[in-house]
Amino acid sequence: MFLQLNPLAAIATMIASRNLIFPFALFSLFILLGTIFLGRFFCGFFCPLGAMIDFFDRFFFGKIRLKYRPPRFLQRVKYAFLFIILILSIFGVLFPLFMDPISISTRFLTFLVYPIFNIVGIDLLNFVSLFSTSYSNLLYSRIPLHIPLYYGIVFTFLMMVFVFGTSLLDKRFWCQYICPTGAFLGFLSRFSFFRRQANKTYCNDCKRCVKSCPVRAIDENDLSKTRVSECIECGICVQLKTSCSKFSFSVPSNKTVTPPDLEKRHLLTGIAGGLFLLPVFRATAIGRKDDHGKLIRPPGAIPENVFLSRCITCGECMKVCPTNALQPCMFTDGFSRLYTPKLVPRVGGCEEKCSLCGNVCPTNAIRKLPLEEKRFAKIGTAVVDRHRCLAWEQNKECLVCDEVCPYNAIEARIIETVRGYFKVPVVNQDLCLGCGMCEHSCPIFDKAAIVVYKFGENRRSSGVYATERQKVAILEQRRVSDSKYLGKSFHSDGETKHDGMVPEKHEGFISLDEDNKSIPEGFME
Repeated sequence: MFLQLNPLAAIATMIASRNLIFPFALFSLFILLGTIFLGRFFCGFFCPLGAMIDFFDRFFFGKIRLKYRPPRFLQRVKYAFLFIILILSIFGVLFPLFMDPISISTRFLTFLVYPIFNIVGIDLLNFVSLFSTSYSNLLYSRIPLHIPLYYGIVFTFLMMVFVFGTSLLDKRFWCQYICPTGAFLGFLSRFSFFRRQANKTYCNDCKRCVKSCPVRAIDENDLSKTRVSECIECGICVQLKTSCSKFSFSVPSNKTVTPPDLEKRHLLTGIAGGLFLLPVFRATAIGRKDDHGKLIRPPGAIPENVFLSRCITCGECMKVCPTNALQPCMFTDGFSRLYTPKLVPRVGGCEEKCSLCGNVCPTNAIRKLPLEEKRFAKIGTAVVDRHRCLAWEQNKECLVCDEVCPYNAIEARIIETVRGYFKVPVVNQDLCLGCGMCEHSCPIFDKAAIVVYKFGENRRSSGVYATERQKVAILEQRRVSDSKYLGKSFHSDGETKHDGMVPEKHEGFISLDEDNKSIPEGFME
């Protein structure tokens, strides 16, 4: 719910996706109306990124901040970013990398802080086990911990350093000069009724309020004027000297209010920047080959074009994934896909009885699928590389992929090789959903012998993934595949029978003579 409070994210997402998204629109509407009447209270009281910036500023950067403050006209940069985002959304492109301060906060916490807390928690449980093993096991059963690792940690860390480290230059540097959400809320608060009012009778022009204001909202030349588009209503100016000013309701007046510091050239700059970035996003998003079919979205993900116009890269789906299978896309996947989720089966497979990613998605970029429906949501297909598979290439007993497949999509078939009859895994493409459990569990080092590709994926914005008739047929196939015994059966007379099954010949083998001897192709060479 907290991720659905940003009106700029709601407007840009709905414009880009051409859809009205509930409850995203409803929740953000309260903030939008509240800003029109009460000013930028969201930035001062609700924004988690602003709270973290204030924390680092107070205990770290505030003590070593540079004395020289950037020119005030640089605050106009955030308006250019705002227009860039709006122009891109009009053309169906969403650029949420720094649009939403709530998403930035959850991204930092998910990729950097959350793993550290889990590591500390596991170490504490291990420490407790030195004194009481039973109590430690009880805690671990109540608080299951694992250490999630994510792609792009270095880039995320550098971005976090930039957001917080720029406080060396000025208080709330990110909020003043970069944050497009702050610029949007500044426009809305232009005619707010709740604002700072100065009492000229008790003002001795000491300018302590100007120096202490974290967003430079008080006019230096006329202390009675307040730039409401910048004021976050933190109340620091009132705390310094209660007799000089106060926050109260009043009718907007040009005598005490300064409009947003914006000119036509800044508007044109933002529009030109959006039009310039548009082909960049188009070229790196839809036209890319998706890393040779390896870009697999989580179950319930809507079609790619609409998915990219809805995902705000908050990272919530990756945080709740119990197997750590969902990872953020990086620059190699396309600039427009940066920080959007993808399934990496080598890291972890998609659990059969888990649909958490759809439940936490704030924009419905991932649908809320019931577990019964998820069993038919195909996100890819597993393919066996026979040249790397232990069973196919080296005739070793290995059917790990068959054992871990939750949908009975892998069968053990008997083939004839130079060493006799051997069981090998074969994928039934009609039953495989691309969950990646087989690839994750494959014992082959580095690249697995069975790999999931995105071909065959079935992504829908609404509706069911299979008709009732198709579901019955698929469930019957899975039941038959589970109960079917494809190995050898040994009888009481000691003879071996192949259950009426004719052994298959390896495609990589050829017959040499009448004795049906065979050697691998290319062996003589």
